[in-house]
Amino acid sequence: MGDLRLATLETAIGRLWLSASPAGLREIRRGEDPGSLDGELDPEALAEPLDQVQAYLAGSRRTFDLELDLRGISPFDAAVWEAARTIPYGTTASYGDVAGMAGSPRAARAVGGAMARCSLAPVVPCHRVIRADGSLGGWGAEPWVKRWLLNLEGVAPLPRAARSLGERNGHEVEHLGS
Repeated sequence: MGDLRLATLETAIGRLWLSASPAGLREIRRGEDPGSLDGELDPEALAEPLDQVQAYLAGSRRTFDLELDLRGISPFDAAVWEAARTIPYGTTASYGDVAGMAGSPRAARAVGGAMARCSLAPVVPCHRVIRADGSLGGWGAEPWVKRWLLNLEGVAPLPRAARSLGERNGHEVEHLGS
């Protein structure tokens, strides 16, 4: 795709590579090099996504106001990623919660797969999706990154100890430090 632009950002969780098309942000990759990301290095074209991600990681931003380019993503994954974007800062949701939010209430396992494929964290806050028992569950990135992002937001996910959307649905949960 010849219209892709790339930029890099040094952060507490490592170097991030952002990729965008004219339609929106396409991918955020963590690592020393961009790997298979194609595109022209053009930080000016990604100034707004860079600013928002940097402010989030510094703790001064709680939401993202960025267009996403989800071309090439399956309709299910796109629905799950959009559902995850509605999980408020500082809260978590179970895979089952997100399945219901995405219109597929019996697809908790498939939500896990969609979260593992998510290439837009933390803009798509897949780190906020945890197991029903409050434990972290799997994630595409290294588990310490998921824990770091949740700690940034004030969530300490441990079994039966994560503040969750389940709290609103009558499940027994507790936020550590409250």
